[in-house]
Amino acid sequence: EKDKQSYYLTLASNEVKRLSRMVESMLSISRLESAEFILKPEIFDIKEVLLSVVLSQERRIEEKNIEIKGLDTINSLSVNADKDLLYRVIYNLVDNAIKFTNEDGKIEFNLFSDSKNMIFTVTNTGKGIKKSDIPYLFERFYKTDKSRSENKNSTGLGLYIVKTIIKKHGGNITVSSVENEHVTFKVALALNLRQ
Repeated sequence: EKDKQSYYLTLASNEVKRLSRMVESMLSISRLESAEFILKPEIFDIKEVLLSVVLSQERRIEEKNIEIKGLDTINSLSVNADKDLLYRVIYNLVDNAIKFTNEDGKIEFNLFSDSKNMIFTVTNTGKGIKKSDIPYLFERFYKTDKSRSENKNSTGLGLYIVKTIIKKHGGNITVSSVENEHVTFKVALALNLRQ
């Protein structure tokens, strides 16, 4: 009886958490999409943001025994952008990569720039994304595999938020994938935000 009770309490608690994440995401989206919304640009090192996001996820990375590649060779890179929003972009992309990387898989990061743009890529091994899913990936509430258990906590809004933030910055995000091998998300953003 006690077991049953704690089982249902856990279920309810997880659902409440999921709903509150969804509400938070919806609020973020409506704030981002409102006409009054203004980016707050500042100059910061994008590498620092990436390192702090990856460090914050260390436990999940270790649990799946994921190998992290590329971080040690990335150079500092100053950008003039909205730091909180770019943190959110990187957080969502890293979170996604961890979620869909296979056990003992790999996540590889790359960060570089030409004279005008920053290019940031995240590649993870795993199931990959079906060709037919790619066009819809950045839509609201879109989930690639409706039946996947690890998707139960997902609101289906993470990539939509990422795309919205990047568009606000005048940049773009693309995705390429080889099924059952890997997925790469690529963000291209001007180093200096044009207001």
